[in-house]
Amino acid sequence: MNSFKLKYLAQTEGTIVTNESNLSVCLTADGFVFALVGKDFTLKALGEFSVELQGSIPQVMMNMKTCFNSIGVHIFNFNKVRIICPADRNVWIPFKLYDQTKNKEYLKQTNAVYSSDTILSNVCNKIDAVNIFAFPLHQYSGMKIVMPKAEFVSTSQVLTEYAFDVSSLMQNTIVLHKNNNRVEIAVFKASQFTLANSFDYKTPQDIIYFLLYTLKQLNISTAEVNLMITGEEYTEEELLLLKRYIKNVSYANPTENINIPMEFNGIDLQKYFFLLV
Repeated sequence: MNSFKLKYLAQTEGTIVTNESNLSVCLTADGFVFALVGKDFTLKALGEFSVELQGSIPQVMMNMKTCFNSIGVHIFNFNKVRIICPADRNVWIPFKLYDQTKNKEYLKQTNAVYSSDTILSNVCNKIDAVNIFAFPLHQYSGMKIVMPKAEFVSTSQVLTEYAFDVSSLMQNTIVLHKNNNRVEIAVFKASQFTLANSFDYKTPQDIIYFLLYTLKQLNISTAEVNLMITGEEYTEEELLLLKRYIKNVSYANPTENINIPMEFNGIDLQKYFFLLV
C-alpha cells in the first residue's frame, strides 16, 4: 500500500535533468506542492503530493524520496533548492538591531518555542530585515539530509519580498494570499515595509473585517491602497466584498519572470504563487 498520493502533475515533455533545474517545495497541511524551473527560467514541472511528513526523520527522508521517485526524479542533485515553510512562530527584526544569538528570545515574545523546533533565520536584503521562524526539527533534518543544498524560507518572507517588488512610492500596497482557510498579508506604506501577518477565517466577512481593521490601525485609507490578491481561487462573494470596500483590487502576477510552456495552459497558477515568484 502506497504511503503517498500524487494529487496532480503537469510537466513538459522529455526527461527532467535535476542539476539543470531549480526545485521549490511548499509544505501543505497534508503533504507538499512543488515546482521545477530550468536554468533558462522555463517551468518544467508542477505537482502536488499528499504524504505524511509528521513522523521521524528517517520517515520524512523516505517519504520525500518515494514521492519524487514515483515521477522519475531519482537523484536530488538540483541546481538550487528552496523549501517554503508555513510558520506560525514567525517574527521580523530590523537588520541593524539583529543579534543572531537571541533568535529564540525574539520568537518567545510572540509564541512559545518547543524543544522539537528548529529556529531558522533569513536575511531579507530587499527590506533590510531578518525573518526568524520556528520549524519542526524532524521535517527540517529529514529534508536537509535528502537535499543538502536546501534553503528554508517562510511563506511570510516570500510574500513580503514580492510585496516589496510591486510596491510604489506613490501608493500603499497590500499583497494578500489565501490558502486553506488562512490568509497571509504583507503591507507596505509607500515603499516602507510596515506589517506581515496571518489569520484564520471562516467566512468572506472575516477576511474583509481583518483587512479593514488592519488598514484602520495603520492609518491607511481604503482609497489609497493597491490590494493584490493571490493563492486559492476566490469565491464570487469574496471578490465582491473586497471590491466593495477596497478601491483598487487586482491579481498578483507570480509568473512575470518565468516562461510558461503550453503544457501548463488552463492551470490556475495563482495557487502555486509561493513556488513561482
